[in-house]
Amino acid sequence: MIKSILLSWLTRTDLGNLNAGEGAGNLSDLKLYDNGRKPYVSGQAVRRALFDTIQRNYPEHFHCSPETPCGDVENCWSCDLRGFLATEEGKGGTRRWSPVKSSPALGQIQKDIINDLLTRHSDITKENRESKDMRLAYVQMVENTYKVNLVIDVDNIGRVVEPVIETKGKKQKVTGYQTTIDIGEQERMIRVQALLDGVYHLSGFAKQARALNSLAPEFLFISLKNTYNQRGLNALDLDHDCNMHPERLSIILKEHQMLGDQVCVGWTPGVITNESEIRPVFEQYHVPILSVLEAIEWAKEQVGKKQG
Repeated sequence: MIKSILLSWLTRTDLGNLNAGEGAGNLSDLKLYDNGRKPYVSGQAVRRALFDTIQRNYPEHFHCSPETPCGDVENCWSCDLRGFLATEEGKGGTRRWSPVKSSPALGQIQKDIINDLLTRHSDITKENRESKDMRLAYVQMVENTYKVNLVIDVDNIGRVVEPVIETKGKKQKVTGYQTTIDIGEQERMIRVQALLDGVYHLSGFAKQARALNSLAPEFLFISLKNTYNQRGLNALDLDHDCNMHPERLSIILKEHQMLGDQVCVGWTPGVITNESEIRPVFEQYHVPILSVLEAIEWAKEQVGKKQG
């Protein structure tokens, strides 16, 4: 049975600012790491975009907002997949850890930052001014190749396990655990497949009106695991020239094969520089090399078989 799914992907973006920092005054700045040499998009923004993408396709299954969670894990996909912290006056709070873990989207290449000047015009003139109002703003923009990691804890989707606490006088101890909510394998499979579709259709980041960009995968590594682990997160790391490391990839694939994990790749030409070195590594370990959509459909099919 598939206990977890790891997805790691690369995507190229044109000039844009997918997740602005705090900024100062009229500047919308980039979020940067590696001593200010590379851009990133926060993990929170990636998760928000993913769940908003899923909600757009399955609105009937989202019964609340992240700010006001209903706590109904059994019926509400938002509370189940996002996790939540809900407080109730006089009763403390209830918490659910999300079964969907995301990394920030990390730019892999050092690129020059472009400052874009925006002019905002208004036909309404201000009092005591003859000219029309015009305001100026600056947006930092950059093009890059980003890497995103996502791990889905399949076994805990639609499932709530709570400790059994035994009380004797003033002492309490945990005597075991009981499952209080379990939506069943068929419904669990539906939610997992919706998550996979959400990755393929991923959209909804910042500045879309003026700089249309997406972090949807162009080069996708999928690992279906028989246990929960996060092995393989660095499989698609790139150097500054967009080269992938063939020896490191070979070791990762070898370990996945030894563990009995199923691996598939969604391949779009032109994303990495050393394609001629990397493709034979996947072929050596008999990894299916498909298009991104075919890889997503492959994962959905395998999940359906294992959970069915």
